[in-house]
Amino acid sequence: MKITEFADELLDDLKALERWPEKVRTMQENWIGRSEGLQFSFEIEGLEDRLEVYTTRPDTIFGASFCAVAVDHPLALKLAETNADLMAFIKECQRSGTSQEALEAAEKKGFNTGLVARHPFDEGSDLPIYVANFVLMDYGTGAIFGCPAHDQRDLDFARKYGLAVRPVVVPHDQSPDAFSVGAEAYTGPGRLAHSHFLDGMSIEDAQAHVIGLAEKGGWGRGQVTFRLRDWGISRQRYWGTPIPIIHCEHCGIVPVPRDQLPLVLPEDISFDKPGNPIAHHPDWKHTTCPRCQKPALRETDTLDTFVDSSWYFIRFTAPQSDRPIDRAAADYWLPVDQYTGGVEHAILHLLYARFFTRALKRCGHLDLDEPFAGLFTQGMVNHMTYRDEAGQWVFPSLVRENDAGALIRSDSGLKITAGRVEKMSKSKRNVSIPMISSINMGPIRRAGSCCLIARRNAI
Repeated sequence: MKITEFADELLDDLKALERWPEKVRTMQENWIGRSEGLQFSFEIEGLEDRLEVYTTRPDTIFGASFCAVAVDHPLALKLAETNADLMAFIKECQRSGTSQEALEAAEKKGFNTGLVARHPFDEGSDLPIYVANFVLMDYGTGAIFGCPAHDQRDLDFARKYGLAVRPVVVPHDQSPDAFSVGAEAYTGPGRLAHSHFLDGMSIEDAQAHVIGLAEKGGWGRGQVTFRLRDWGISRQRYWGTPIPIIHCEHCGIVPVPRDQLPLVLPEDISFDKPGNPIAHHPDWKHTTCPRCQKPALRETDTLDTFVDSSWYFIRFTAPQSDRPIDRAAADYWLPVDQYTGGVEHAILHLLYARFFTRALKRCGHLDLDEPFAGLFTQGMVNHMTYRDEAGQWVFPSLVRENDAGALIRSDSGLKITAGRVEKMSKSKRNVSIPMISSINMGPIRRAGSCCLIARRNAI
């Protein structure tokens, strides 16, 4: 689903959500990640190919000491075809994980390709090109120039591989000749220094000047990019809503007819093979095309569960309707007056629900942009975690002390180690059943861990 089509709206309209916690709005703002910068290309010595990079700090171009590409960048993969050491490095990085969270925590590693990029302004400053584990292929172009003095990841990388660290932004109260960078990159305000024709400029003026030169010279252009990526909604797993699509050799992609809905998953499922268990089912996927009546196959992927939670509150406005959305009821009840839910929903469920509401409006099913007028994020219920000597999480109700004062499982006698106090979760089994008194809160609908309160003409 093309959520990026709504990136500007989702970002700009956060300002109007005055009854949302500032923390949640900031989290969504960072997740959408709008940035303005320069996309340009370096010449690569000895190759006809050019290295396309994106940077939000074109003002620091004279502080560049290396270029780096993601492990799945086309240049890295092409070079790895004839370089076994590089291929081994790429596979090692892929085993360690390529998500942003995994890369932030991982040690910064690189592989010198032996190639160099030519600096666009300084002929004597060729930049070695690395394949690096901290560069993301799905942000910008999957390639960067590294300015160690003013980016912490670049600095950590440069210190490890003995690369130059040249400060080119100097605080207003310090001399360019005396200022240096130690263990922390300098990311504050200042004036340009050691940057030839940019010296003395502000950061903003230097950025605009470099972008102007790149556009005038035809080797780059100013560009707005987003961290947000389009939403892949299919999952190769059993739990979830079946995608009501039939694949026919003669008719192509055919929707399941309305009179055959809801589509129900098979209950005699087996998990004894790796991969999608629905695809392994002997007969569920085999069906008849509703158009030509010839043999066809059902879609075996299921929907991401966030698809369901992105619009359930709209269905609550008319749960008995024979249509998914009753426009009149939705117009009357929505937006939800007060939403109470955990802060863990901030950048997935809540962002997807805001996107879904806008998309449904564009399709003519709704007449509002924001689904939740007010948001309250309650605290989390925590509990100690326990693990036995076999590595299994243990319910607190099974934890006992033996005569020696050591923790053991009451059902097996295995020794137990107490861990951190963490949010209660099914996966870590650190749960207990609280006694909750009934509270009359007016019209309430509950779904999962969320609570919606809608009031109309109420005192």
